[in-house]
Amino acid sequence: MKIVCENGVMLGKTVDCVTSFKGVPFAKPPVNELRWKAPQAPDPSDKEIECYDFGYVALQYEWPSELASYSPKSEDCLTLNIWENEGIVGGEDRKPVMVFFHGGAYGWGGTTDPIYNGQSFAKAHDDVIIVTCNYRLGLMSFANFSKVEGGEEYTDINLGIRDHIAALQWIQKNISGFGGDPDNVTIFGESAGAWSTTALTISPKARGLFKRAIAQSGQVAPKSREDAQKYAEFIMQSSGAKNMKELLAISGEEWMKIDAEKMIADECCYVVTDGDIIPEDFDKAIEDAAKSGIQLIIGTNTDEWNYFQEDSIGKTTQEKFNSWVEGMDGMIAEARDMTDKDGKAAVEELIRYEESIVPEEYAGDEKVKSALAKSGVISELWRYEILDFADRFADAGGETYVYLWKVPSTRDDMYKSAVHAVELPYIFNNMEADQCAGQVDPGVAEKAQEAWISFAKTEAPTVEGADWKKYNTSERNTMVIEKDKWECVSNPSKTARELLWKAFKDQPYHVW
Repeated sequence: MKIVCENGVMLGKTVDCVTSFKGVPFAKPPVNELRWKAPQAPDPSDKEIECYDFGYVALQYEWPSELASYSPKSEDCLTLNIWENEGIVGGEDRKPVMVFFHGGAYGWGGTTDPIYNGQSFAKAHDDVIIVTCNYRLGLMSFANFSKVEGGEEYTDINLGIRDHIAALQWIQKNISGFGGDPDNVTIFGESAGAWSTTALTISPKARGLFKRAIAQSGQVAPKSREDAQKYAEFIMQSSGAKNMKELLAISGEEWMKIDAEKMIADECCYVVTDGDIIPEDFDKAIEDAAKSGIQLIIGTNTDEWNYFQEDSIGKTTQEKFNSWVEGMDGMIAEARDMTDKDGKAAVEELIRYEESIVPEEYAGDEKVKSALAKSGVISELWRYEILDFADRFADAGGETYVYLWKVPSTRDDMYKSAVHAVELPYIFNNMEADQCAGQVDPGVAEKAQEAWISFAKTEAPTVEGADWKKYNTSERNTMVIEKDKWECVSNPSKTARELLWKAFKDQPYHVW
């Protein structure tokens, strides 16, 4: 199939009733003189482009839990992928468009990860178009090099978010040719992709490029412009470069080696308030977004942090466990240091509460029980941070829906709990892509897709047999998603939330 776009004629491939266009360029390659520059719109062209295979993923070093990190990598990574059920191509009615931004802590990930493949989703749903996007990561994205010798022109930061905006701008101009409705775009993302989703929600530069947003396990907690300069300093020190010319001379392959050795991705991967993409007045940015009419779904999984035991550093299970616990001890200590005497007591009470609800099958092992209690605290801190965004958005008048995902992984190494990213194969209808979910329940997957798609189509998430009420700060209505039941309840995280409120008052502790 051929679709005429502004920057070329895209050639797609149809497999099992689904036509896909993979590796579609949405911007000029950010290489050579465009490295560390804002994305540039592609030049007009009538050239045919074979869109049969995924494009390169962004520069990153290999990491076991991020399958895309083992795919071919390049700075030339600004591509997107489109899947559409053949029943919608050429139809008179334009279909809603759902655009997904992948996670990976802004240091890893890409659209080649099997869990993000849109084939099964499109096959099951002929009433929407699904798009996934690559974007620049890590050291190529968030640093401010303007203070570096020769870096006066390198004032653009938040390049990963700018890449998202460029992708959405390309979609606005071209998606109608694929049968999509440019006036009905929903963005969604998980983890870092949710950071991006909420960043775009409050960004004046993204206004009008989408109508709705779904943030799965994340909200933007921006750092400052000074932090972006610190990122640049760290990159300079790590590379040994003395000026911008020397930085630009380092190849992509060399950068990945430096990144892996110096762990730049752990130090330089956060959205910053640049006064352009992210306004400096964060509260007003949320208020303006809410008043713009954007609708929002935002939520978390019950046991987010249990995921990171398997993802921790170590060659053996015990080494990973020890690293996981050490990291949690540091985070809880940091949380204690941020509060007063009464707040510290509230944190300790939360730890005791989490110990009391550790599943019985793990309660007999004191080390595991203690670790799961600490993980519960971090998970609640994460949820507290995300619900803070929901509160602000709803209080400003934004139409908001909140969920709490409790459908667990079936894997023993995930403690059979609702860990971070467990919902992804359910949403994407990828039953075999079970990096952390284990065995996916088809009934839950069908309902989850129903909810997400109905939101994209009609502005309100609907699920058969359940009434998903709007969220507000007086009732805190939350859709609790369990294997055998979807139920909207008031403030399901009440105990932990009240304790954390005592600890941090009106200032959330940011997990990342």
